[in-house]
Order: sequence, then C-alpha cells, then structure tokens
Amino acid sequence: MERKLKILVIGQTPPPYGGQIIHIGKIVTILENNDFDFRLIRMNFSEEMNETGKFSYLKIWKLFKLILSVIKNLLSYRPDYVYYPPSGNEKAPVYRDIIVLFLIRLFRFKIIFHFHAGGISDIYPKLNFIVQKLFRFVFFQPNYSICMSKAGEKDPLFVESKEIVIIPYGVEDLKLSTDVNYKNPNNNFQVLFVGICRETKGIIDFVSVIEKANKLDNRIVGRIVGKIFSEIEEDVIQKGISKGIINFEGVKIGKEKNAIFCECDLFLFPTFFEHENFPTVNLEAFSSGMPVISTKWRGVVDQIRDGYNGYIHEVHDIDGMVDSILKIANDKELQSELSNNARSDYENQYSDQLFEQNILKFFKNLK
Repeated sequence: MERKLKILVIGQTPPPYGGQIIHIGKIVTILENNDFDFRLIRMNFSEEMNETGKFSYLKIWKLFKLILSVIKNLLSYRPDYVYYPPSGNEKAPVYRDIIVLFLIRLFRFKIIFHFHAGGISDIYPKLNFIVQKLFRFVFFQPNYSICMSKAGEKDPLFVESKEIVIIPYGVEDLKLSTDVNYKNPNNNFQVLFVGICRETKGIIDFVSVIEKANKLDNRIVGRIVGKIFSEIEEDVIQKGISKGIINFEGVKIGKEKNAIFCECDLFLFPTFFEHENFPTVNLEAFSSGMPVISTKWRGVVDQIRDGYNGYIHEVHDIDGMVDSILKIANDKELQSELSNNARSDYENQYSDQLFEQNILKFFKNLK
C-alpha cells in the first residue's frame, strides 16, 4: 500500500472572515474530508479584520509560539510538504515570513506557497541588502506555487517557482443559501460595498462615488457591510449616513450577509489594498447575480470583463465609476445582461464545487 504524503499546513483559519482565511479553512476541510495525512498549525495573529496590519506585543508572543510549534512539527512529524501562504506588500509580515520559513528552507522541506495575498515582488526592492539575501533564501524556488489567476502569476514567477498552478477561488451559491424575495419599496438603486472599511480597500472612494452619483440621480444610495478600520474611515462613513446616501450595516456573516448581496442592484469595490490579489467579494457578487464595478488592481483584471459582467476602472477614477453606475441604473436591459453574465461566470469558474475539485486534484497529484 502506497504511503500517504504528510502535509503540514501553516495558515490562519476563521475567525476572522477574510477571503484568504476562509479559503485556507476550506482547504483544511477538504483535506479532512478526503482522509489526507496532515497537520494544521493555525496562525492567529488577528482575531478581527481591523487588527490586520497593526502592530501589537501580543502578536510578538504569538509569533514566538508559532515558531516553537513549527520546530516541534518539523522534528516530530517530518512532513513531505509544507503548505504556507506568503504575505503581501508590507515589510512587517515579510519579516515574520522570513523567520517562520527559515528552518523549513534550511532543512530542505518541500514547500507549497499559496499566494492568497499579492505584492511580495513589489516589496523586495524596498528591503535592505541583508534582508534581500534572507528573502531569496526562504522564498525563492518553492516546489509549487498556487495562484488564483493569470495576473496572479507575477509573484510566483518572481520567486522562480518550479511549478505554478492556477486555482481560482470558489464561493457558495448565494442564491441557494438565502430565500430573499426582495422588493425595494422606495425604488432606490442600491450599490453595495462589503469588506473591511479601510481606505485602501476603497471605502473612501466608494462614499465619494455614491455622493457624486446621488447628486445626478437621487435613486442611487450606498450600502456598506463590514468593520471600520480607523477613525478616518468612520468619519467619512458617518458623513455619508448624515447626508442620507449611505446605509451602514456593520459586520454580517452567513445568511445575513448573503441576503444583503441578493437585495442590492450593483456591487462597487474600488480597491487598491496593499495585499489584495483576487477579492472574494467580487465573486460573491457574481454568485448573487450582481454586476461588479471594480478597479484595475492585480487579479481583479481577470475577474471583471469590461462591459460583460461589470465595468473596470483605474484606481481613484471617481468620475468613471459614477458614469458606469448611472449607465447601469438607467438601462434595465443592460443591468439584466450584466447580471446574467456575472452569474454565468460564477457557475462556470467560481463555484465552491469547482474550487474543491481543483484543490483536491492538486493535493492528490503531489509526488
């Protein structure tokens, strides 16, 4: 009988509930349900989405515990492969990765990088000479790199991956998971934002777009779901609420969040987030049958087909996004066509079932 490969998974599973964290959780479930020999070392640096990217002494302690757990499992479990999600375009998480990965690479364990975050190739030139040397040692020439789209190959190519595999994210069928039969009593055209309410996620641009669009068509209002990152974003959102153009829902998960997706008319996600790679929220909008307006930012360019399932704009193109909203809001036939195409893309490319099939195939084919 052929020996099962041992897989050591290092990564954060929910909570909190960001796209990367949810998908690592899905991978763990797939391995469990298909009787793989694996162990999970759970990262838990942030228990809330608004804690990501923020320093705390507790995170230093958690890093120390993580390193001890990695050493223990490398020595006792002796994995055939280590699965690890590299960080994105920010120095502190890269330093953390270098520390965690050093022993794994020193003792030549085979490694699988899953590039949930993007931008690691952009941070490299900003590092000093010594850190660049360490960076090359721990990141370069992984055995496998998984990314979500063609645009996402930039980082795997930069680190000279031996093999690159494209596996798009998958999300649940929002139309099946909710029984919403929504009728808008006020005849508003609702534009939705879902995610951490952070400037680089596009929340300030979102409010600006809604305000400008509302002045041209007072049916257009914004609806926001997510946790506020800082006082800067809170102030902008509160001003939108006071003007009557924004409805802030706070954090919603599960059926509550899914119902809101299915109640709205259009999804607007003007992201330029440092770590953004292949935003799950755009796929959730597709699943609900909603067109998406988003930005030319990393993997988003592979999600949005301009004029087919939504519209794509340069980062901070407020006027362009306003024009796209007005175009859709005032053309029911166009809205219906974009919606049908978005739903078709979900069914053919981004379902949970397809993600599970592709991940399962990848791990079963490891040698």
